[in-house]
Amino acid sequence: MWRAAGVSYLRYTNEMATVLRQCLREPYREKALAKDATHLMEKVWVNGSVQSKTLIDDLSKGFEAAGTSAEAKK
Repeated sequence: MWRAAGVSYLRYTNEMATVLRQCLREPYREKALAKDATHLMEKVWVNGSVQSKTLIDDLSKGFEAAGTSAEAKK
């Protein structure tokens, strides 16, 4: 199904897990949604030092950032 959706397996499973967490009843929903929070720090290194830092706190923003950086490398 993830291929039919046109996304990677990892992105598909993360999206489906988010949908499942939103479908739960309280008090399970609140606990599960807390696990959905993502905080990543992307660092760009040049000549052995950190050139820039980007905080990614939303998974969809992280996928967009990864897609744009992959396109830039081509």
